[in-house]
Amino acid sequence: MRLRERSNSYHRPGSRDRLLRFEFPRKASSWLAASGLAIFLFLPFVAQAQNIGGSELEAVVRGLPPSGTAESIALCPDISESPSVFVARDGNGLAGALARAGYRVYLVDPWNSAEARAEGFDAVVRDIYPQLLRKLADSGGGDRVTWIGHGLCGMLPVAAAARPAGKLPEVRWIALGTRFSWALPSPLLLRWLKTWQQLEPALPDLVRRLLFTGLRGRSGPRASSAPAPLDASADPAEVLEAYHRESVSRPPPRALVEDLLRWFEAGAARDREGWVDYSTGLAKSDSEALLVAGATDPVAPPEDVLAGFRLLPDTGRAQWLLLSRANGDLEEYGHLGMLLSRHSVRDVDSSLLRWLRKGKL
Repeated sequence: MRLRERSNSYHRPGSRDRLLRFEFPRKASSWLAASGLAIFLFLPFVAQAQNIGGSELEAVVRGLPPSGTAESIALCPDISESPSVFVARDGNGLAGALARAGYRVYLVDPWNSAEARAEGFDAVVRDIYPQLLRKLADSGGGDRVTWIGHGLCGMLPVAAAARPAGKLPEVRWIALGTRFSWALPSPLLLRWLKTWQQLEPALPDLVRRLLFTGLRGRSGPRASSAPAPLDASADPAEVLEAYHRESVSRPPPRALVEDLLRWFEAGAARDREGWVDYSTGLAKSDSEALLVAGATDPVAPPEDVLAGFRLLPDTGRAQWLLLSRANGDLEEYGHLGMLLSRHSVRDVDSSLLRWLRKGKL
């Protein structure tokens, strides 16, 4: 098993955080300077050097190392993101919050694999996901692991239940912005997928409208959604899209894009042979689960997340969370705001930690 450690990219006097040397992405620095945004503080954002993939794990350590009995948590990105998205918010992100809470945290990237590029979603469910679960169980203090997936990664535990691959470790899972209905996709999402199908990058305006909805600008004492010190008078969606484009995003495997387009055309998430409907795994999943939806997310609208929640067994082990100002949150969260917005520390990280500790919100 290849295992690497990711620690803080900066150090404060008296901190016991382990150090690895990371640099602020040069392209992002250039964009910030060219845009006229004054940067007076060093941003401990994520390194560019990360290149994990397949069944590799990369540890995230903050503060004291986890205890020998600490539960292992995997953080898995959506298909067009690198695992950097889980630390990019402020150098810590959701990964850092979980590590400081005492969990054994690993970044994983099943999409960055030869299997995903050749056979798409089927190969990831069949080969990569089971390998990752077994390695995570071996690395932790027990047989149970927690899987936190953003976007399509949140569907992997469900798909594995529909397509069993022998005995796997017990897994509880959190799906962040994961859709479970394959009818009536947003036109923006279809445009985005078809752009990548043609091996062309999506234009910034399309990315902002699809991935960076619900963000709020600075108003009086209320801070902008953009993490400090990117909090300027500029539109936070423009600021975050530019940073995301240069430092976090990557082209999704074309095989996965074609899988998603096929699912939308058929109205069902089936394997390439047509034998397995991955959505049937919802009814077979009896583990603890938390489904999280952003109120303004065009990738996974609340109704398409709720459709999956309603198919889970009625055992009381699954919960549903809507990230919305109506529920006391600071934003109407979109697809990437739930990971990159400054306010996600309060609204998202704290909710996930509460659920992990108590099994309920």
